[in-house]
Amino acid sequence: MKNNVKFWVFSGVIIALVFVLTFTVKIPLPTGYFNVGDVIIMLSSILFSKSIGFMGGSFGSAIADIASGYTIYAPFTFVIKGLEGFICGLIFEKLEGKQKRWASFILSTMLSGIFMALGYFLSEACVLKYLSSALNINRDLQFGLKVALANLPFNLLQGTLSAIISIILAVPLYNNKFIGKMKI
Repeated sequence: MKNNVKFWVFSGVIIALVFVLTFTVKIPLPTGYFNVGDVIIMLSSILFSKSIGFMGGSFGSAIADIASGYTIYAPFTFVIKGLEGFICGLIFEKLEGKQKRWASFILSTMLSGIFMALGYFLSEACVLKYLSSALNINRDLQFGLKVALANLPFNLLQGTLSAIISIILAVPLYNNKFIGKMKI
C-alpha cells in the first residue's frame, strides 16, 4: 500500500476511534468532560506517526465536541488535541533509539498530556471567557480563571491516566511484528 493511501486510511480509522472513545466514555465536568480519547491519540502518534496522531486528535476530538454539544470548544480542541498528538509523536521520534524505549514512551505521553491540560487551561482562562460572552452563546457554561483553575487538575488527571494507559498498551503493540511494520 502506498504511503499516501496508508496515511489516509489510518487517519480515518484513528479519527473514528478517537471520536468513539471521546464521545462514549465521558464524565461531565463543570465545563467540558473527562474522556479517554487521548489514549488513542497518544498510541497512534507512537505506533504510526505524529501526523496520524495529529489527524486523529484534531478531527476525532473536535467532532466529538460538536456531537456532545460543546461546539464552542471545537476549534480549541482541534488545535490542542491535534498538537497533543503531533507533540507526542515528535518527542517519541526524537527520543527513540537515544533513550530506552520505556523512557521514550513515558516522556512523550506525559509531556503531551501536560501540553493538553495547559492548552485547555489557557483557552478557558483567556479566550473562551470573552468569546462566549461576545457571541452570547452557551450561557450554561462558565469560563474564566476560576473555572480554568478548577478544571486544570481534571485535565492533568486525564492526561496522566491517558499516558499511563497508553504506555501499558504501547509496549506490547510496539513490539508486535504486524503493528510494528505499520509505521508511516
